[in-house]
Amino acid sequence: MIARGLAATATIATTTVAAIAQDRGATVTMQPTVWHVLGYGFQAGPMIAALVACFAVRFYSIQKDYPTHRWSLDVPISALAMMFSAGAVIRIQPDPILALVWGTGFGVLGAGILALAKKYVDRALAVMGVGDSKD
Repeated sequence: MIARGLAATATIATTTVAAIAQDRGATVTMQPTVWHVLGYGFQAGPMIAALVACFAVRFYSIQKDYPTHRWSLDVPISALAMMFSAGAVIRIQPDPILALVWGTGFGVLGAGILALAKKYVDRALAVMGVGDSKD
């Protein structure tokens, strides 16, 4: 049994050395996988990291915050947070660790995203003179 193992190891080692000597299959290139959705290209690793982090934080926060779960409220908020996470990854093209941070941040914001977006739109409307004037 040991002799067979040594013979197999010797064969593999010899084949590997021969391939390296002839430069066949000796190089491995590490290119990130790029996915395209709706015409936007992004690296798969950071996108997966951001979406999983966002989902995990949203799942944790809904388990912690409410004694009774409200699916009708949390599903749209979680979807919005995940879309913002995906948008950040597409726009910024971060490393996987930064994508985790972005996904976690948007997951924590949750419904706060709505408040921030409303302030942003109200400010833009006020500049254009279209918004409600609170005198």
